[in-house]
Amino acid sequence: MSTPNATDAAGPPCPAEQVWTDFLSALDRLPADARLVLLLHDVAGTPLDVLMPLLGLSAADCRQRLDAAHACLRAYVRPPGEPPACP
Repeated sequence: MSTPNATDAAGPPCPAEQVWTDFLSALDRLPADARLVLLLHDVAGTPLDVLMPLLGLSAADCRQRLDAAHACLRAYVRPPGEPPACP
């Protein structure tokens, strides 16, 4: 069964699939602690003051990990064909 977002085996992925693939790749490149802070804060809506004791991190450490995760994800927003800048 084919979906509107399905790609042809011979063709390039559709833009939405490429964005999703790039996003997952960027998440995978994040250090585990930065990925956890990003997902809990940005996706689950957990405030940093709740994350601090949960993860055993200071406010500055939580913010640093969140900022690094955001920077990495922004590095993946790039013109097609340009390699990501995220380590």
